[in-house]
Amino acid sequence: MSYRKNQGRYARMIAFWVVALLLGYGFFNSGGLADNISGWMGKASDTVLVDNFPLVTQLRISTLIAAGLLAAVLFVLSRILNKPKVADLLIDTEGEMQKVTWPGWGEVAQGTMAVTSMVVVLFLFLTGVDLLFSSIMTYLAAGGQG
Repeated sequence: MSYRKNQGRYARMIAFWVVALLLGYGFFNSGGLADNISGWMGKASDTVLVDNFPLVTQLRISTLIAAGLLAAVLFVLSRILNKPKVADLLIDTEGEMQKVTWPGWGEVAQGTMAVTSMVVVLFLFLTGVDLLFSSIMTYLAAGGQG
């Protein structure tokens, strides 16, 4: 049973699945933990159990070991997310996020245009200053011979 079961449900669920997806990517991506385990085991002992397996291409012994480790880590993660201190933090975070006044699309568009225009103005200004200083340094390096 989880701590304060109905409170902070979405925050805990999102935290769990974000970490689960990142770990899954790290475990099964090319060069991830499953491939490292396969390298440690050697090709001879890492038999292919099922060819054309969804998501991982081939189901091998190293893939099963990585899946077991992932399941163990996710179990520990779920226990950690339901500890009182962590759960309170996530519950408070979810409560604060519900208090936030989110901007409308018009406000987002205006803010985006303001930031974009300021970036362009600063880019042009800094490019001009850089070209000016570059030409001054070239002039000085040539000994005043322009």
